[in-house]
Formats: sequence, structure tokens, C-alpha cells
Amino acid sequence: MRTFNRVLLQVGTLLATTVPAGAVTYTSTPGAPDPGPSAGQSIIVDFNGALPGGYGLSGDYDFATGTSTVTAAPAGDGTRYLFTSPLKGTGIATLTTLDLSSVSFYWGSIDNYNAVDVLGAGGVSLLTLAGADFSPANGGRGSAATNQRVFFTAGAGEVITGLRFHATGIAYEIDDIAGILASGDNQSAVPEPATWALTIMGFGMVGVGARRRRGAARQQLAA
Repeated sequence: MRTFNRVLLQVGTLLATTVPAGAVTYTSTPGAPDPGPSAGQSIIVDFNGALPGGYGLSGDYDFATGTSTVTAAPAGDGTRYLFTSPLKGTGIATLTTLDLSSVSFYWGSIDNYNAVDVLGAGGVSLLTLAGADFSPANGGRGSAATNQRVFFTAGAGEVITGLRFHATGIAYEIDDIAGILASGDNQSAVPEPATWALTIMGFGMVGVGARRRRGAARQQLAA
């Protein structure tokens, strides 16, 4: 009995050290066109220009607009999108992000040879979602069932730090990454133009107030 209890204790200790503190959950919404981010999310990366600060791309990938013999634009998407393909090398591309509490993207022409890993702290894979998890997963280019926005939400004690895309077939097309920064993230997003305007206006008002106070002080001294 003592030996059995010792084994149970060892197994319990192993599970405690290997099971993550929280789990990532996911949902999806049919597209054609992209249904867009969920409430609270905003587009972070649209692949139409340089990545914002704190985000990076690595691996084998390229960009495309429209449909070619290699890639198919996600249904209803007329802008530049990201794709990875074995024709580009490994067929694996990784997007690293700031710490996010949720993330979503538009997944084009879902096929059973596509998969995405949701990455957590230290680049550890928290969840893998395969194209085969959808039905159908036949790469249909115009169907809402095979062009979906997928949403991932970090569990308690977790943050999402990136997405790793795999293609073992022709290609995997992705566009319009959206998300919510995790609370306590010490790297803030670039302010919107309206925010800059309010900030500059605030500095101007502070300056006017300071000049008025200096003028009043000079008048008192002169008196």
C-alpha cells in the first residue's frame, strides 16, 4: 500500500508540473466575407504594410493579393494576405505578438492539411487546431464553411504570444489578425491619431496655464 501511495504521489507531482495553468478555448464564425473581430478585439496585423512594434514574422512565408495557381485569397478578401506553403520551404510560418488575452484571424479555404498552434509564454504550444477539425475541410474557395474567422481565448494564468501556421499541402492563407492585449502588458499599442491630438491639446493647455501663472506672479512682484 505504501508503494502504491508513493506511485500516486509521483504521478500527481508529474501532472502538476506538466499541465498548464489554464487552457485556450476556441470558437469560429463562418465567413465569405470575413465576419470580423469579436467585441473588444481590434485588428492588429493586416499584412498590408510593416508589422507594428512588438510583432514579428519568421519561417517560410510570403504575401499575395488575389488568387493564383498557388494561393487563393480568403473569400471576399481583396487585400494582401499572408500564406505559407511547402513550395516556400518548410510550410511553417510563425507570427509572434505582444501578450494577448484573445486573438482571432480569418482562415481562408480551410483544408485538412492546414493547422495552427496557439503559442503561450516561452513559445510553448497551448493548443493546436487542425483544418481537419472543421467539416468540410476540402479547401473550398468561396464557401462560408471553409472560410472562417477563428477566435482563441487564453485561460486563467495564460497569455497568447503568437500563432504558428502549418501547411503540408498547397498553401495556407491567413489575414487580418485581431486581438486584445492582456491586462498588465507593459508594451502599449501605438496611439490613434485622435489620441495624439488630445494629448497635444492637453500639453498646450498646460503651457497656457503655466504662462498665466507666471504673468500673475510678475504683476504681484511689480505691485
